[in-house]
Parts: sequence; structure tokens; C-alpha cells
Amino acid sequence: MVAIKDVAEVIKMLGDVVKSTREIVKAVNDGTDYLKTRFPDARDDLASLLAQMRTTITGLANVTKVISAFRFVYHGSHIDRSTADRELARFNQYTIEQKVGIELLRTNIGALKANCEKVRELRDKLDARTSSRAWGAMFGLLGEKAQKRQADLHSVISNFYADDQRMIEHIKTTLSLAESAIDDVNGSLGPPGTMNPYLLPDAATLLGTYAVLFKGPTARLRGLAEDLEATGEALLRR
Repeated sequence: MVAIKDVAEVIKMLGDVVKSTREIVKAVNDGTDYLKTRFPDARDDLASLLAQMRTTITGLANVTKVISAFRFVYHGSHIDRSTADRELARFNQYTIEQKVGIELLRTNIGALKANCEKVRELRDKLDARTSSRAWGAMFGLLGEKAQKRQADLHSVISNFYADDQRMIEHIKTTLSLAESAIDDVNGSLGPPGTMNPYLLPDAATLLGTYAVLFKGPTARLRGLAEDLEATGEALLRR
């Protein structure tokens, strides 16, 4: 059984990822005009860095969707047998598909790790474009406002994406939680290998609890991915 504490920790972690990465997006948006004027040759590298970050964020969003995508369909507190049978068959198919999907997501972790390696390379390349070539100097390319916060902003990139690659561990943790949540819902339907139609309301309530908890993070992660894409496109716009 997934502990509420574990869910709460993952929800907080997802919130931290969104909040911290949005600081990068804001810094780039604020400094785009300065960068275009003073360091136009750096635009491609910075846009590529944002694209790599977006790919990783999208991967994390896809993991959270495993928990929040399915809904049982029925009305009232009682359920007729034909409806129950239909919904159980639909959920069983969904479970099979998610098991396959979870394995694909696990396979994709290797590719996402390569994305983080690319972020590190692009970060170092952007640092090297500056006069000081120091750790975090890339944010000087975005003007004085970003330069004042370069240590904090650089830490976000380094911790989540480049050096520590915490994002990979976050994806693995969320993936394990998603799998356990699906198993919990299956378990609420009866002993292993069975699905009791009269337990469908209990399973729907449990699934609904997970879905509500992860609906917000999924939407925020997808919104962040869209903003990373828009910010990168704005950088390249003449």
C-alpha cells in the first residue's frame, strides 16, 4: 500500500522542480532582448539547453499521467452488473497497457539521462562564452538582473539536470510510486487474479484519491514544458 507520506513527498518534489525550473524560464525571458543584442551567437546553445530541459520535464509529466489518466464511468452509489463488468474489463486493459507503458518509461530513463549530459555540455559551453568563464557565468549573458542571481540559477541547472541529475532519481521515484498506486487499485478489487464487480466503487474511490493528488502536478509539469518550448522559440526569433 502506498503511504500518504510517500505521496506527499513526491508531490512536494514535483512542486520544487516546477518552481525552480520556472526561475530559469523567467530569467531567460527577462534577458532575451539583452542576449539578442549583446550575445546573439549564444542563442542557439541556450535554446538547445531549454529544449533538453523540456524533454526531461515532459518525461516526468508522462510518469505522473500514469496515475491520473484513468476514470471509471458509472453513476450513483450502486452499480449494475453489466456496467461493473464493462468498467472492470476497461480497467484491466488499462492496467495491461500501463504495465507496458511503465516499462517503456523505464527504458526511456537512459535517454533522459543522456539529455542531462547534454544539459551539462551546453551549460559549460555557455559559461565558456563569458569573459570570466566561471561557474554560473552563463547567466551574465542575460543581463545584470540574472547575473545577480547566477549562483542560485546555476544551482538549479546543476542540481536537477546537469551534475547531480536529481531529475533522473525523481523520475525513478515517481515511476515506482505510479506502479504501486496502480497495484493498489488492482488489489482493492479482490485477491490476486480476481476482480470483484461489487468492489468497483471502492477501487474507483482509491483511484480517484490518487488522480486528484497528481492532477495538479501533471498539469503544472505540462504547462512548464510548454513554457520552456515557447521561451526557446522566442530566443531564436529574429
